[in-house]
Amino acid sequence: MEKRKDLSIQEAILTNQEFYQLLQKDAQEIMASEKEKMRKRRLFLPLAYSDFQSLFCAFGAVCLLNRNQDRNFVIDNNNEPVIKQLYYFATSDPSFAGDLNRGILLQGKYGCGKTVLLETYSLLHNHIVRKFSLNYPLLSFIKAMELQEQIRKHSVNMFVRKPLIIDEFGRESKTVQDYGNITRPISELLSLRSDAGTLTHGTTNFILNTLSSDEFYGGMIGDRLKAMFNIITLHGESRRI
Repeated sequence: MEKRKDLSIQEAILTNQEFYQLLQKDAQEIMASEKEKMRKRRLFLPLAYSDFQSLFCAFGAVCLLNRNQDRNFVIDNNNEPVIKQLYYFATSDPSFAGDLNRGILLQGKYGCGKTVLLETYSLLHNHIVRKFSLNYPLLSFIKAMELQEQIRKHSVNMFVRKPLIIDEFGRESKTVQDYGNITRPISELLSLRSDAGTLTHGTTNFILNTLSSDEFYGGMIGDRLKAMFNIITLHGESRRI
């Protein structure tokens, strides 16, 4: 009798259009709820591009001064296309050349200004959050080597859901010996952040094929990097003088 009851329920599910439509409606509502949660985790700036440029120059000068460089931050032909993409990302503009739900991995030659650009972006973002007491997480800017050491000392779980900008991505040792065990802290973190859907930004000197090689993170993590990042290239030679 119980078996016949189960068959009747299955038949009803397969044939009842109203049941199907109810489930479709539920799925759409769940999707809308999840998208709203994603939106609330991100700060979108209500700025015109000219104002964003001006603020970026001001906070860029702060970033340089923090590095003991008392000079103006200059927007030029090399960094301006990247700054425009950062603006599109920060304002959720569909003109952004990528997926607005993924982070930005800024790639380029050493010394071309990648770190200063993303550190300036984090300074501006964090200043706005603090000044106006906004309920958004701060962007933690950290070098990959320091991050790896923090994971080794504490726990990878501390960094799974925290918004991060990982500087000099790929320059850290790929394996660490911890009490006789060989671990891959950054690879493990990237895998966990990918599963959690946590927004991650970074800078790197290396192209995706290199990061995906066995000498770096391997093919599996490399495949996750494609899902986690919009890879944007900053052109130009070293700005260090």
